[in-house]
Amino acid sequence: MVAIEPNYCHQCGTGLETRAFDGRDRAWCPDCETMRFRNAVPSAGVIVHDDDRVLLIERATPPVGTWALPGGHPEYDEEPAAAAVRELEEETGLRADQSDLSLLTVIHGVHGPRHYNMITYTLDYADTAGELEPNWEASDVAFWPAERALDSPDETREIDRRRIEMVFDV
Repeated sequence: MVAIEPNYCHQCGTGLETRAFDGRDRAWCPDCETMRFRNAVPSAGVIVHDDDRVLLIERATPPVGTWALPGGHPEYDEEPAAAAVRELEEETGLRADQSDLSLLTVIHGVHGPRHYNMITYTLDYADTAGELEPNWEASDVAFWPAERALDSPDETREIDRRRIEMVFDV
């Protein structure tokens, strides 16, 4: 299982061939005699809401300058909810308990050649602790009126607007 198109077997290093399987061309290792599947990457994020406001980070990594929901990829041994609260603290300085998260949705997203399964939780700002402080991944962190976030296609990502729309009636 890999997120990018593999050229070599991750177990033995042999160059991969292509075989048809289940109606798709799949990577095949002739030495291991095994399919090498390309899978969507999981991500976990959180919509922190405070009345009609939503917490966003200004990305310091590509796409730089875009405002986005806090989130990222779970470590290989990490549950999605744990990843969501870890990413929230890393990117915004806010701490939260997993038990305060509510699952909102799991949606499929595409960014360049990669496909993501985005697991999104909601969290009331009152259930957080700490001070807003961006880290190296975020140049700024701020609460935006939800309506502004939804009406700012040049500043926010479409995938984030879709998820924000699920929480706010604007």
